[in-house]
Amino acid sequence: MRKLVLGAAVLLLIVAPAMAANNDSHTVTVNVVTINELAITGGDVTLTINAAVAGADPTNDTDVSTTLAWTSNDTNTKKITVATDINPTYTLTVQATGAAGGTGQGAITLTLAAGAQDFVRDIAQTVGNCTLTYTASATAALGTGSDVHTVTYTLVDQ
Repeated sequence: MRKLVLGAAVLLLIVAPAMAANNDSHTVTVNVVTINELAITGGDVTLTINAAVAGADPTNDTDVSTTLAWTSNDTNTKKITVATDINPTYTLTVQATGAAGGTGQGAITLTLAAGAQDFVRDIAQTVGNCTLTYTASATAALGTGSDVHTVTYTLVDQ
């Protein structure tokens, strides 16, 4: 009888691990937080007004070498504002050309007095971009010189 009990115990030790569960599970949680990002690519811009037709004001200079891109997964509708840090002598406008993922607001004349102006509106949960079309203009009466702007784009609630 002792051999039978011992044999059963040994058999139980051998068979029990084989009967253990062959799978397990756990919970994996994915958290996505609010993301509102904005980036300019293409670097700094220099506009040079250096030509005119006789009898007319100088010819405008335009640059389309920079791009503005944005990402927002926020449930609040967003907009991008644009502002400059100076009261310029010469006129500088910027336009959101080919805006995808929002509605461009046309050519914006940048002045310190105007403050932050709506540039792109109706940005939902999306990614978007546009070409920054800068145009500088001057009259002959303004003479020569330079304006150096720091142009700031900000993604905010609409």
